[in-house]
Amino acid sequence: MPPAVERLPLTGADAFLLAFNAETRRRNRASHLSQIVLRLGSGFDDAGFERVLADVVRANPIVTAPIRRPGLLGTGAAEYRLDLAARAPGPEFSVHRMSGPAPAPDAVSVPAQVTKRLNSLHSEKVGGLFHVDALRYDDGATDLVITWLHMLLDGWGSERFVEFLEAVYGGTSAAAVPAADAPDAPPDVALPATQRERGAMAMSWQNWMSNLGKLRVRSIAGPECGARQDLVVARSRYDASQSESITGRASQLAGFLTPMIFYLAAAIRAHHAVLEKRGTPSESYVVPLPVNLRPKGGEGGIFRTRVSLLWFQVESKLAGDLEALLQALKEQRRRAIRTHQIENGVAAMDFARFAPSRIYGSMARRALRGELCSFFFAYTGEFCPGLDRFFGAPVHDGYGVPSVPASPGSGLVFALRGGQLGATHVYQRDAWTDDDLGIFRGQLEQDLLG
Repeated sequence: MPPAVERLPLTGADAFLLAFNAETRRRNRASHLSQIVLRLGSGFDDAGFERVLADVVRANPIVTAPIRRPGLLGTGAAEYRLDLAARAPGPEFSVHRMSGPAPAPDAVSVPAQVTKRLNSLHSEKVGGLFHVDALRYDDGATDLVITWLHMLLDGWGSERFVEFLEAVYGGTSAAAVPAADAPDAPPDVALPATQRERGAMAMSWQNWMSNLGKLRVRSIAGPECGARQDLVVARSRYDASQSESITGRASQLAGFLTPMIFYLAAAIRAHHAVLEKRGTPSESYVVPLPVNLRPKGGEGGIFRTRVSLLWFQVESKLAGDLEALLQALKEQRRRAIRTHQIENGVAAMDFARFAPSRIYGSMARRALRGELCSFFFAYTGEFCPGLDRFFGAPVHDGYGVPSVPASPGSGLVFALRGGQLGATHVYQRDAWTDDDLGIFRGQLEQDLLG
């Protein structure tokens, strides 16, 4: 059943991302978007997808609810206007007829529509948080591109949404999300009850963030790139043998339970190699890692996810030594968890729900002297595990595309699908030369494969 309330405050994570999005739009006239791409075989049921999507939207008005910030100066707590959802435009679903056969299932080519949509403008004030593009090739295969303004979903939540649509299509789920996934679900993270205690946690998180500014940070694109956003998506895909070797190397060097440390180290070293070649190495690199607070694989958590950010910072001199870098990242992860920075971040973001959320963006810029981060990184593990078919078509591949504002100028997402590892790199076109890209990819491959 749809939520009974007409207005819902954004979660703290939503508010933080809203500020991030506003900052991106203000400086670069572009949106902060994320995408999922599914590479499907023949048989995709266009009409069935459109019908299910419409049913899901009707049953879950938060999907199209405009985001508004009430108050005379717009300084009130940002909220979803569920009462206006019915009048907001629904998700745009477009079928594009593409000439020629589809790329091979293991191809690394990216549909031009991915880049085009990623560089489009979206408005949270008039709805339209979701766009879906189906690229239908002559041989019947389809690339499905789902783009969303990152307010409702994090990376894993978006994969859950894909699985949910398929479950509705297969008749194993109703169109309304289960109660545990509903927007008014109770928090799934135990935080102290008093505002004083939660305020202390938020202050701890702010101090932790401020300390990142003690060392100079530099990103590929510079602190404030005034150029119009022109993001490029590039993929690398490793065959089954290479993927087995890489995942084995990750477990051996970083530990079976924390392979993401290995991929993070490889990403840092690839960016470092470019800056070093340019003769502009940074004093340090700052990298945010989205942390999902739901139990991995557990039920729930499609809409309004509770996300925190785990920040890593390493001195660039460590980037020259893979083993030393891995140890530094492991220690930082242990220390951050031990000092409850993930939970502190949730408390801070919950306060952001009631305050002008751009405060948090400006705080990060002040502390980091103009750089929100050196680049963006994520490792999602297995992409939509168990999803073999989607609306009648076999799933050959799937991957996430990170949105990258101008400041970092670079983002990297790793994901496994069917035992094959893929790396999706999004970067600001004018911030990278061909030589830069060659150095980046060469260093990345060297570290992944050993």
